[in-house]
Amino acid sequence: MSWLKGFFGRAESAAAAAKTPPDPAAPSQPGPWLAQRERALEAGDLAGAALAFEQGIASRPQDAALRLGLGRTLLELGQSAAAADRLRQALALRRPGDGWAPEQAHLLLGRALAQLDVLPEAFQHLETAARLQPDHVDALEEGARTLYRLQRHEEAVQWADRLLQLKPDNVNGWLLRHLALVRLNRFDEALAAIDRALELAGPHPTLLVNRAEPLERTGRLDDALAAVDQALALDPSHGEARGNRVAVLLGLRKVNEAVAAAEEALRERPDDANLHTMLGIGLLLLGDLRRGWSEHEWRTRSAAFRQQEQLRLGHPRWQGESLEGRTIFLHTEQGFGDSIQFLRFVPEVARRARTVLLLVKEGLEPLLAGALPANCRVLPQHSVLPPIDFHCPLMSVPAVLGTNLDTLPAEVPYLRARPTAVQSWRTRLGAGAFHVGIAWSGNANHPNDRNRSMPLGEMRALGDVEGCRFFALQPQMRPGDREVLAQWQGAVDCGSDLKDFADTAALIEALDLVVTVDTSVAHLAGALGKPVWILLPYAPDWRWMLERSDSPWYPTARLYRQAVPGDWASVTEQVRRDLGALVAAR
Repeated sequence: MSWLKGFFGRAESAAAAAKTPPDPAAPSQPGPWLAQRERALEAGDLAGAALAFEQGIASRPQDAALRLGLGRTLLELGQSAAAADRLRQALALRRPGDGWAPEQAHLLLGRALAQLDVLPEAFQHLETAARLQPDHVDALEEGARTLYRLQRHEEAVQWADRLLQLKPDNVNGWLLRHLALVRLNRFDEALAAIDRALELAGPHPTLLVNRAEPLERTGRLDDALAAVDQALALDPSHGEARGNRVAVLLGLRKVNEAVAAAEEALRERPDDANLHTMLGIGLLLLGDLRRGWSEHEWRTRSAAFRQQEQLRLGHPRWQGESLEGRTIFLHTEQGFGDSIQFLRFVPEVARRARTVLLLVKEGLEPLLAGALPANCRVLPQHSVLPPIDFHCPLMSVPAVLGTNLDTLPAEVPYLRARPTAVQSWRTRLGAGAFHVGIAWSGNANHPNDRNRSMPLGEMRALGDVEGCRFFALQPQMRPGDREVLAQWQGAVDCGSDLKDFADTAALIEALDLVVTVDTSVAHLAGALGKPVWILLPYAPDWRWMLERSDSPWYPTARLYRQAVPGDWASVTEQVRRDLGALVAAR
């Protein structure tokens, strides 16, 4: 969700914005360019004004004020690079007594550089403007916005607060504060900020769409849907509102409604990559893999995808062409779990190609030793890419192959642990007890972490199953977890022994069962062919689909689903009962 662009504009008109500061050094007969400039500005003819400024600079090359005025005019014309050049010149030429304050040039230069995405330098100039004039509202607003774009969210909140101290009714200040607080996961404060913006501005679609995000992130999905629907009532064509409505419907597990909403929105916005991607997620949840893969391919048009270094390649992307006698480069793009899940497709590509070069996330390489076909080679991180014929994101392979539920490669294990490491763990674990690996939280930075991870105290309910010993499969723990684990008799913290995924795989192989939330441990256990019970939130990730208790991806998996959002207690109670029955039947 983004801040308002163009709705809460600056008070100054284009003509006023382009006028130069007072020019005490102007000659008594400045030439025709001055009258031409004034006529152009009065008529709102910025291009004509820019031409007049150029003529003035030609006659007065040392006049810093003229370059400032031209820079401002070019900025209003959208010529940010040319504006930045002229504004730098104005600052370089300025002398004491010129009659204009340098903070204005620093503000404009910061604004121009921000438009050019030269964000660190842009902020330096905005910071200078705010230092020279601490009550400069525009500099504070631009600075807060630039800090947000730099992902310096704590500082963005501080700058927004400085702005709001000077101008408490500044809607953009409250909106910027909201945006930064959302990124800091301070959702209650973010909601208060956006509500204040709505009080000041009245109902507006973009503000309402932004209000939906903290509601959604705190599980208030019905309220989030109401906010988005209100935005669409005000502006039925609001693209971001339509996209957010689809996302909220998916969160409410109203998947058929979400698919229909995405399809309807795409009739008006057929090139909206976000809508296509969410449509793909909905279709995959419904088990329509072939169409789902096709729609999910639109994710590759996102800015985040294109920014990945390994994707800036001068080679064609594989679309199903013959690979006979050719080399293809496969690369992962998302999390560890995604990488492990989609490694199953490498053998099929290897059967078609002469050579497969594979780049995976750092930490996965040791897991792949001996697990790939002979014509596959794992590239070291940051290595120079050898000559290739094609490349393809690993997650795009099933789309190229036309994979559906009937042709999904689900033979396990397709990954294997080192036998000597497995035997070492078996010796350490000993005999007698039923050995259960547990994982209760994943990547804290995952956008859905609040839903898919659980507090360790919730999983602690499994601890009274007689005959079980529990082994924590998490190298990193969150605050308080180690204390809870230390008080759990029969539970062992194995984190210090798990240096990489190969270590984790060896321990999993030595266990009898893994019980885990939806994280990389679930995929690793499934890929190893180990019995794994996966605990899922009310609205699951697309790969687990809906309703079913099994998974076509992992034959050894059993799925436990929340019946009510956030209700882990009933899930762990069912797991506890099933675990007790399993151990009793041994």
